Amino acid sequence: MAPVLLLVLLGLVQLGSAQPVDLKKLQAALQDLQVERREMSLRLDMAERELKRVKETPKVAFAASLGGNGLVKATSGNKNLVYTDLLTNVGGAYNANTGEFTAPIRGVYYIRFTANAPSNFPMSAVLYKNDNQIELITHEQPGGEGSDTASNGAALMLEEGDRLKMVLWTNTQIWDNSNHHSTFSGFLLFSMVDEPPKEFDAEAEMKTLEVSLMQLQAENRGILERLNSTESELKTMRDVPKVAFAVSLGGNGLVKATSGSKTLIYKDVMTNIGQAYNSETGEFTAPIRGVYYIRFTANAPSNFPMSAVLYKNNNQIELIAHEQPGGEGSDTASNGAALMLEEGDRLKMVLWTNTQIWDNSNHHSTFSGFLLFPQ
Repeated sequence: MAPVLLLVLLGLVQLGSAQPVDLKKLQAALQDLQVERREMSLRLDMAERELKRVKETPKVAFAASLGGNGLVKATSGNKNLVYTDLLTNVGGAYNANTGEFTAPIRGVYYIRFTANAPSNFPMSAVLYKNDNQIELITHEQPGGEGSDTASNGAALMLEEGDRLKMVLWTNTQIWDNSNHHSTFSGFLLFSMVDEPPKEFDAEAEMKTLEVSLMQLQAENRGILERLNSTESELKTMRDVPKVAFAVSLGGNGLVKATSGSKTLIYKDVMTNIGQAYNSETGEFTAPIRGVYYIRFTANAPSNFPMSAVLYKNNNQIELIAHEQPGGEGSDTASNGAALMLEEGDRLKMVLWTNTQIWDNSNHHSTFSGFLLFPQ
């Protein structure tokens, strides 16, 4: 311990007391405060860095549909697909003019797409990174009359500035209308930004040991106030409700609508964290305002039209899977997107009139979703 500090402490104590000074007790008390301060400083540093990381990590989620009302065909070379009908674009990372998504930070992103087209001609939708690297693909050969739906998706590691776009290969086609059959969507799962290691400054630490007892106490109080404030703010962020559901139609057979549309009730509940899905009504109700990832899969024999249509608040169509008859066999179609929902918004699946859907205990036809982040 520095002689200067001992003299200061000795003077402070002698001014306030006529009793003999126990330097060992003073040293022990000072050391205890120093240990306490270092521990709180470490906790504060960790909490403030975590809070800074959470605050600076952008919220990124997009969902877009080709839109229009008809067929897009490529007969003389590949064609970039521009999804102009925006459903969600939190963070503004998707450009509806170019059809490109640009990663705003280094991180892991979940990307998915769905393609629909008549089955009398090859269909494709190909995900490219930075114009030349194929990441994922859906490609279907002709299958006669009817229509076909295919989808793909994956968690991809992207560097800041990486660009993703969808391409229609030559001699293939894709189809969409205002009901959002053919979609492109994604969201940031978590950032992967490297932080430089924090250096330990031995000289600064030695100088810290030479502060007075009173100054240490004052500084400890200040650190404690900042620590409490930071940890309280982090707790508020961590207290966002956990919401996730996954359900299946269940049963053992066909559901058919022949005299009007029918609400689909998914009775077989696999997951319902947060209890936002009601298995009696078939409705999911958003507990808070935020971006939710919603997806569904439909299966049915291919001798009759199949549908599964996602409605918001009873009247607004968000996404659709719809297949025309294609002969013998069965067909599966799915769709999904990150959707911005207000607190209390209700989602349900509807079977359109003159269509069918099928399921059994193996969960062919499902409806699921989860909260990505609050807004």
